[in-house]
Amino acid sequence: MNIYDLSLKFKIDDMVFPGTPPMSYRLSHTVKKDFYNLGIAEINSHAGTHTDAPRHFLDDGIALGDVSLEKYVGSCVVIDLRGKKANDRIGIEDVKAYENEIIAKKRVLLHTGWYKHANTETYYADYPSVDLELANYLSSLSILLIGVEAPSLNPPLYIEVHQAFLKKEIAIVESLANLDQILGKDVIFCAPPIAFHGADGFPVRAFAIEM
Repeated sequence: MNIYDLSLKFKIDDMVFPGTPPMSYRLSHTVKKDFYNLGIAEINSHAGTHTDAPRHFLDDGIALGDVSLEKYVGSCVVIDLRGKKANDRIGIEDVKAYENEIIAKKRVLLHTGWYKHANTETYYADYPSVDLELANYLSSLSILLIGVEAPSLNPPLYIEVHQAFLKKEIAIVESLANLDQILGKDVIFCAPPIAFHGADGFPVRAFAIEM
């Protein structure tokens, strides 16, 4: 059995999405004083490799604790988009050849290699974007999850593209990494978040298992 780590390393001083607060971590208890360490973290819910729940863009959308685990665990199709550069669009024509596999596996991962820009300003500003037509097309195929290596989906149409998926309760996982390691492999994708009541999203430890 091979396990592939598909997550960015998580550090409390990582860059976060522009305009959102930084994170912090402190020990409220220490081995020296209390015989054990216990940390208190202030976490940006969309830092690092993370998932978006419908609540992220829909006030009446379900929160993270109510999203089915089925969305995050199961077979997946990895679409090779390594030819996409900064600010390129990803459209229906880029995934159409995978349609039968998308319908069968229901979890779609878009591999652009963009994770290599993590913790740079370019990472948050110039990523290849999922266009609205593609979001509507994939939603029409009744997928369960869309995963990308960029920190979000579409800079100018971030509301519309997110809502195209989240209105149908399609899970979104952003800031994936290392998808090149599972190209062409038959794997089980796993990225279950904690059952965080009321949350709009949260970091995940995404990975894939090849049996």
